[in-house]
Amino acid sequence: MMKIDGNELAILQNDLDRRGQKQEAWKVKQEFLKQVRESGDHCPCQEKCPHHGNCFECVTLHRGHRDHLPMCMWDMLNERIAALSHMTEGTLYEYEKKQAACTDCGSCPWLRRMSQSRS
Repeated sequence: MMKIDGNELAILQNDLDRRGQKQEAWKVKQEFLKQVRESGDHCPCQEKCPHHGNCFECVTLHRGHRDHLPMCMWDMLNERIAALSHMTEGTLYEYEKKQAACTDCGSCPWLRRMSQSRS
């Protein structure tokens, strides 16, 4: 299975693009995409759905319903959230546990938001 997340070619393409080396970046991008196409099924999602492996359809549908992210983006998002959490000394987990134990006192904006998002 091809490594897509953190792929060396994709990182190089991004670096070249940021340095203004557009033609070189384009060539590296095309090589990366060629390798992805040739690698076959690269979808990490465990769900068996008609859109498995079809990134265009999958991402378009997830953008459309805006309920959650495709599984292939979870690791990237979790990395970013973990880095942000470290700015508060990694207290996000403790905060979530405290909020989950909270009973509705009628004035808790967090609990109201959570109950609205679940309905």
